[in-house]
Amino acid sequence: MAVLSLMACSNSSDAESEKKSTEKSQTVTDTDDKKQNAGEKRESGDGQSGDAGAKDTVVVYFSGTGNTKKVAEKLSEELPADILEIVPAEAYTSENLDYNDDSCRANQEMNDESARPEIGNDLGEVLNYKNIYIGFPIWWGTNPRIIETFLDTYDLSGKMIYTFCTSGGSGIETSVSDLKKEYPDLDIQGGYRFDANADNTDIQKGIEGLTK
Repeated sequence: MAVLSLMACSNSSDAESEKKSTEKSQTVTDTDDKKQNAGEKRESGDGQSGDAGAKDTVVVYFSGTGNTKKVAEKLSEELPADILEIVPAEAYTSENLDYNDDSCRANQEMNDESARPEIGNDLGEVLNYKNIYIGFPIWWGTNPRIIETFLDTYDLSGKMIYTFCTSGGSGIETSVSDLKKEYPDLDIQGGYRFDANADNTDIQKGIEGLTK
């Protein structure tokens, strides 16, 4: 009888140990799953997060007054894609963008084809993506010179490059033509012009226009 009692206690102890071991294993698995799910959201450049499904696509933009920034953020949400901002080393002030003043900074840069305004942040992460959307405002009928600084700095050979702009009326055709001529080794697709107040419907239309 004593032997049977000891065996029963032993079996009960073994079963309890196995139960605890199983519960511990399940807890570790659940924790790992949570970590994996949390890791599926990642941050890029200026800290804005992108969806895990957008790992091959990034929106890169320069915004002088904030209009292109708004469109770029909507575009990154609709694609979906990560987002990186081209930040000039010296910020543009309203005086710098006074196009009625021939001596303003923007006019001086656009009158000088060799001008390459310095970029103040590291955008090396852009090399990790296959599809790159580059956005900018239209200055003097084409892209600001800082876009050329970006393209001179980072070798985007082998990438699919889409361009978009914000403008009150000027199209993006001249900019696309200028960039293709200056960077013949890059696979620059057609561009799309957005109004500064573009809504989600406009953004979807733009995506279709760029990728058709």
